Amino acid sequence: MNWKIMLRLWDSESYNNNIAPVTNELASEFDRLVGSPPPLGYKPVRVINDLYYGMRVYTPLAEDHYKVGLTVGHLTYGKVAYQFAHVLSTIYTDPRQLTWLANSLAHMASFRFLDHFAEKWIDNSPGPEYDGEYEAFSLLKSEKIKTAFQNVDIMLNLASNEWIKEEVRKLDQSMDYAPAVLFDLIGLELQPLFREDYTWKIFSYLGKGTRTPLNDPDDLRCRPRAKPDFDNLRAAVPSELKDLVDRIYQRLH
Repeated sequence: MNWKIMLRLWDSESYNNNIAPVTNELASEFDRLVGSPPPLGYKPVRVINDLYYGMRVYTPLAEDHYKVGLTVGHLTYGKVAYQFAHVLSTIYTDPRQLTWLANSLAHMASFRFLDHFAEKWIDNSPGPEYDGEYEAFSLLKSEKIKTAFQNVDIMLNLASNEWIKEEVRKLDQSMDYAPAVLFDLIGLELQPLFREDYTWKIFSYLGKGTRTPLNDPDDLRCRPRAKPDFDNLRAAVPSELKDLVDRIYQRLH
């Protein structure tokens, strides 16, 4: 595996070792799907339990490692999978430029990996001590969906995605904070576009799809509220991904 994951989530080493099959498989599968290194390269990933500001890649960025925080509390496979997929997505899309589109894809990735483990662990868990734990992933996804849809008119949203388009328009025009449930909803809206493995290759190009792309991998300065630019993204991706860029744009605008 190209990633070295150093877990410091709990004081108990047995807890860290117990969750390692989730983080290791997630990192390996994410890397397989994307098919190329992240913009700043492969570096050891230090994972800590941050009870206040978790699910983040810490800045300023270091030259020799990534430090990420999760808010997981007690040992819980679902929360670790959801949150680690999110921070790993941020690393792949470029942690220097946190656009609303990159954040939405991070939430989409979180849901994808909850599905991944919920299906795989039914018959192929890492060991006997994990038998039956597949339900933790599907249960968390159900809870996330329920929470997200409590914030919108469900019948309106099922009839069309006009509500999401309006929220995306606001994100495009404003630098204001947006709640995580909004990005959950956008991620769920985008998930059907990422059923085929090749679509995940777009993660490598998200950092170039901004209004002022960063091309120097040695430049570790961050722009936490960069703006996505679909024209630049379409120009950056290879021909087989241009249609995906168009479909994402049409889905959200």
